[in-house]
Amino acid sequence: MTGPKTVLRQFLSIVNGHDLSELDTVVADDVTESGPVVVDAPTGGLAAFRTGWTQLLTAFPDLHVNLDSVLAEGDRAAATVTLTATNTGYYRRGFATGKSGTWRGFVLARVTDGRISELDIQTDRLAILQQLGIVGDDDELAAARQSG
Repeated sequence: MTGPKTVLRQFLSIVNGHDLSELDTVVADDVTESGPVVVDAPTGGLAAFRTGWTQLLTAFPDLHVNLDSVLAEGDRAAATVTLTATNTGYYRRGFATGKSGTWRGFVLARVTDGRISELDIQTDRLAILQQLGIVGDDDELAAARQSG
């Protein structure tokens, strides 16, 4: 059986390779995801998971997730990551900005039978939205509050 650290590394390798055709080798058919990638997916499971990641890679086609640190215990792996990407497609509140950004995140994965069965990814979305110019930075937000 493949350990959770190895499976998490394999998953990130697939994401970084931008070819999601191999997702089913490391992600369970009935995977649950409780992070920002799959939001209100109508079907759930691997299909929704693949759709969410496809949308993210469409918005950020050069996305790279660097694995900064990883720990594992039992059937779970936890990792800190740094994401870098250029926004060339619609993302959240705005159309392509052409701007690049770097933001941090935390990943918690549960591995069952050698595949990810639960995935929780939390990233600093405010940081990337600010870097893309979709949301104002702290100074802009404070100035808007004072003038409003």
